[in-house]
Amino acid sequence: MIRDSYWLDMDYTPAEVLVGDLDVDIVICGGGVTGMTGALFLAEGGARVVVLERREVASGASGRNGGFMLAGTHEYYVEAVEELTEIYGTDGRRLAREAWQVALENHALMTGTMKKYDIQCDYYSHGSYIVAMKKPDPGSHPEPMSLITESYHLMQEDGFDVELIDEQTLQDLKRSPMVSGAIWNKFDGELHPVKYVRGMAAAAKHLGAQIFENTPIIEIKRDQKDLVVHTPNGRIRTANVLLGMNAYTPQLDESFEERIIPHRGQVFTTEPASERLFNGVFYANDGWEFWRQLHDGPGDGGRLLFGGGRNHHVKAEQGYHFLRRNKKVIKTYRGYKERPTRAVQRSNDIAFNRTFPHLADLKRSHRWGGVMGFSYDSSPFVGETETPGVFLIAGFTGRGNAYATIAARMLSDKLLGRPSDIEDRFEMVRTVFDPTRGRDGVENRRR
Repeated sequence: MIRDSYWLDMDYTPAEVLVGDLDVDIVICGGGVTGMTGALFLAEGGARVVVLERREVASGASGRNGGFMLAGTHEYYVEAVEELTEIYGTDGRRLAREAWQVALENHALMTGTMKKYDIQCDYYSHGSYIVAMKKPDPGSHPEPMSLITESYHLMQEDGFDVELIDEQTLQDLKRSPMVSGAIWNKFDGELHPVKYVRGMAAAAKHLGAQIFENTPIIEIKRDQKDLVVHTPNGRIRTANVLLGMNAYTPQLDESFEERIIPHRGQVFTTEPASERLFNGVFYANDGWEFWRQLHDGPGDGGRLLFGGGRNHHVKAEQGYHFLRRNKKVIKTYRGYKERPTRAVQRSNDIAFNRTFPHLADLKRSHRWGGVMGFSYDSSPFVGETETPGVFLIAGFTGRGNAYATIAARMLSDKLLGRPSDIEDRFEMVRTVFDPTRGRDGVENRRR
């Protein structure tokens, strides 16, 4: 068994380390889905762009997730409507609808990018299922079917292609005795995230973007009109910086420590099953658990991917904590450790065996952890920060594949100075994605 991401288990030759000084138009910090999307779109527009990645492209959260392409900012649409209404009043319902619509446009932009650059990343569009379990986990909503039903009616009214599935149909379709119904979001999809990100990196390099790996950023300083990005062996002078680091943003900008909280998510894959058990991606127990079947054979079968367990080990899986050593207070980053833990993986094994008792004998092939950036109010930060020239796309709250691509396209258009209808779309939900919100103190709504 391999204790690392299944997605990263492939041959790869990293790019060179930055040595020396450069002068460019835009520096992108982070080589994940956000950074590589931004690099590709900026290179398309003729910008001199550099990407700095502290390890290897797609080695962070972009290569350690479930490969889901989900719309929206919450598991349940009704919760998004309620929370945004609480924050923004009567405009909340419209903001929720528009935020979901932006995510659908993000999906279309991703598939268009795959087609344009022939990125082979095992993409499938079978939809997602938000599942109600017969015995919800502690901490989950005790009556999930009520939230699912409310979400279904609201989404239908707002024009989304969804279907309500009863217990018998779902059991016949998904082969689990533990499910009692679901909402099927037909517009969602799945992919191999590392193949997608590295495919974009190759396309960006072909268009002239420079990518430096194993090159951490030490600091960003202002020098007259320019910004200077310092690395261990070089410096880059630039007019603009795009932060695409998600959970790692607070390590570079402490003002986001209360606004973006690291959460470790843990996943495993089984050995390949010999038959196609189900299609699509699945969320259960308010999103604490998720699963899908991959398409890696034999025949029409494939591995089972299963993740979750954070709800049983919350303190160990999120945020910062403090230690006292020699009378000094030292901040450590518990939520930034990617290695899988025995406790959470054991919880996932129990949940998997309970959900799929007929598959309990499947051996595990890979176990891993990845660090997600959860915003304090569930929505990502997109736009120019309090520092002029520094732009941000982060705080996805588990929905990086819902917003990173379209956000990078919008900011790329802005930085290139070209008109963009996407910017108009973001303007309709500007308050939801405002990168400066919460700077005067926040109430963390995320678990």
